[in-house]
Amino acid sequence: MLDLDWRVLILQILNFAALVGILSVLVFRPLRRKLAERGRTISDALQAAQDQEAEAARLRAHWEQRRAQAEANGEEIIRAAEKRAEERSAQILSEARRQLDRVTEDMRIDLAHERDEIVRQHYEDILEAVVTLSGNVVRSVTTRKTHDDMVANFVASVLRTPPEEVNEYRAAMTGRVPAAFIATPVPLTPEQIRTVGDSLSSLLDRRVEIRDTVDKALIAGIQVRIADHLLENSIRQQLVRIRDSVRTEYLSGQGVPES
Repeated sequence: MLDLDWRVLILQILNFAALVGILSVLVFRPLRRKLAERGRTISDALQAAQDQEAEAARLRAHWEQRRAQAEANGEEIIRAAEKRAEERSAQILSEARRQLDRVTEDMRIDLAHERDEIVRQHYEDILEAVVTLSGNVVRSVTTRKTHDDMVANFVASVLRTPPEEVNEYRAAMTGRVPAAFIATPVPLTPEQIRTVGDSLSSLLDRRVEIRDTVDKALIAGIQVRIADHLLENSIRQQLVRIRDSVRTEYLSGQGVPES
């Protein structure tokens, strides 16, 4: 068995209890209070951090919402601006086209007036130029056969002269030398001279003297002058008739009496 001194043991236990009591009052209690305060501080700090984190999250969500709204509004503003720009562009283009159409129409009217004025001032020269040009073209394709056919047609038309015109021709030759002045673009053959002479002699009821010359301006055909009468069947005559017909129609359209 242990050889213990119970009085010493009890005394040590009492001393230890007293030490614990003293430490509890002097050390552990302030320590527990400080630990409690420290715990509250840490808890408050954690709560504040949580509150700040929550506030930050709320602010971030709010900012994201406003940013999304701003982007939506920005896109809407951009679309509206693009639409207004397109409408304005279309309006400007439409107005420009209307102005261009007006200017074009005014120019067309002015040019038409100028053209008509030029034609009015120079239509005689224009007609003569057209006749000359047409004559040159026709001359380039006219053959001897064309000329001979026109001479033959002339002889046939003389033989078909109405009686009243026959009397006029015969009266015009009263007291005059029975001569016929004939012009052709190429010389007549002896046979043609005889045929033309016979037809004219039949028309005047007397032998007619033939005096023939060459006039290339006739192009093809024949021209005969008897007294004050002119008989003709030539390309130039046909071109002149066309010219006179065009002149008459033009003057009639312009309201100008033909002189």
